[in-house]
Amino acid sequence: MKKLSLMAMLAIALVITSCTGKKTDNNAQDADTTVVAVEDAAAPASYYGTYEGTLPCADCSGIKIVLTLNDDTTYDLTQEYLEKEPAYDENGTYTVEDGLVTLITPSSGEKTYYRILDGKLAFTPDSTGTMVEGEMAENYILTKK
Repeated sequence: MKKLSLMAMLAIALVITSCTGKKTDNNAQDADTTVVAVEDAAAPASYYGTYEGTLPCADCSGIKIVLTLNDDTTYDLTQEYLEKEPAYDENGTYTVEDGLVTLITPSSGEKTYYRILDGKLAFTPDSTGTMVEGEMAENYILTKK
């Protein structure tokens, strides 16, 4: 749906700029601006992909996480509590707003939050998106594979 809307906006922009009849530098500059805006609109796709890492755990040696953010706003999550339970899988939907990914568990409505970084996701304890700080901060990072 996004691609269709993006293509429609691009087509309208091309029709408008081609129908003006003026061949000035300003029109060329306007056309360039339109292209840049379209390219910027596609930028969020950079967070799609698979992320891995091991988060701290109070009563085990860590929680191995494999999280895939799909381009259709669904996610696949595998969590393995090391030296405890077998891994379990979860699928659901996610939203992204202001660089904060919100995973929504379909069965319970529970939400989990990650801040988008450059090629990484940082687990955040709540919806404010405030990242964990201090010595343990690096332990809350998932790296894109």
